[in-house]
Amino acid sequence: MWKDNNWDKYRVRLRRWSFRWSLLSALLLVGVAQADDYVAGFFTRGSDTGIYVDTGNAEYDLFYIPIERFSVLPRITLVATYEDNLFLDAESASDGMVVYVVPGVIAMLGRPEGRNVYLDYGMIIPLYDSSDELQTRLSHMVTLGGVYRTSRTQIDGRVGYRRLEDIDSLIGARIRKEDLIAMLGVEYEVSTKSSVGALAQLEQHRFESDAFIDYDRYYAALRLYHALTARSQAFVQAGIGHDDLAQGEYGDADFYDVSLGMRGKPTVRSIVSGRVGYMWRTYDDGPRDIEHWIASLYGEVNPYGFTTFSSELRADIRPTINQRGGASIDQRWTVGVHRRIIWDRLRGSASAFLGRTDYRSPTLREDVSTADRVYDRRRDEYWGYSLGLDYWAKYNLSAGIAYSYVENRAARNADSLIRSVSSYDAGRWVARVSWNY
Repeated sequence: MWKDNNWDKYRVRLRRWSFRWSLLSALLLVGVAQADDYVAGFFTRGSDTGIYVDTGNAEYDLFYIPIERFSVLPRITLVATYEDNLFLDAESASDGMVVYVVPGVIAMLGRPEGRNVYLDYGMIIPLYDSSDELQTRLSHMVTLGGVYRTSRTQIDGRVGYRRLEDIDSLIGARIRKEDLIAMLGVEYEVSTKSSVGALAQLEQHRFESDAFIDYDRYYAALRLYHALTARSQAFVQAGIGHDDLAQGEYGDADFYDVSLGMRGKPTVRSIVSGRVGYMWRTYDDGPRDIEHWIASLYGEVNPYGFTTFSSELRADIRPTINQRGGASIDQRWTVGVHRRIIWDRLRGSASAFLGRTDYRSPTLREDVSTADRVYDRRRDEYWGYSLGLDYWAKYNLSAGIAYSYVENRAARNADSLIRSVSSYDAGRWVARVSWNY
């Protein structure tokens, strides 16, 4: 009988999952170089779903199907967006409304705080496009991951794939692309206070338009950890990588980095994860070498239990996808706040970011035209913000509304003509209704 012994057994087991995971999550973070930006997000959940299963939480009281040691969680979201600048055009912005439905499912074998394997799949199905200019093909997002743990060793692997169309604020265009990200991390506990780790990451980026350059990134690194408190660790990391551009060797580059970082819970009400360091980039055949500071650091604090404050610092050197041989140095700082309003089921959020992109290019400033706007030492400055409100009703239903805005002030060291055709601003409204999300 499903509601008798088996049902009670899995309710108890999954409550234990949630309790243990909430205590140990900060210490069981994988030693990866960066967060999995390309496959994480609104439409995928990953193994963190196990945190919320059968907890009675006002936000995440999820429906699930227990099958032996499996848990299967379906979900679906209906989304409507309105954008006032669909293609980030500087001179003739066009607006549009898009409606789509996003079904998905995650299947997990094992326990979040122990050994587990999970598969997370989401699909974007367009229903309506007022502009008739956007793609009508399906978009897909898949993440396959797993963790193997013993008393002193942890192995964590993850592969993510996504195919979709979205705006790229760095390039200033709407891009159709495919991304594949694979990561593997190994950690071994040497003593009660120290451990060593190794990680490897592969990225493949493919763009539909010939105006953008496909490229692969390979990266490997070693880490040394040392405990700061019972729930936090500091680490030093050294890595080596290679960017391989499609169709020729010009612009291919090796890079090396060294960084210091922290992970875990320095205090009961705070979480820190990430690193800050320095990168050296050398070209196989192309422009002069580059060096710059890098960062992938996130922290949050909840001082009184009602409001969570967060801050994130990002900096990285990547190939300039709209010019062979160029490199973009993107730096961004984001702050945010998330708070329950009146009662648990109503939550508000706000964030703001400030960023800058510096370009290194074989093209000199005096050689550029309005058709070729990327040049050496070009600098773009951008900022933006977002506001959101979400409500969780009964029967696993939730609804939300959000607004985001970005303004890019491009080519600050160019003449007024190039600045005017490169700069843009854009706003986006999003409304959603979700089941089991």
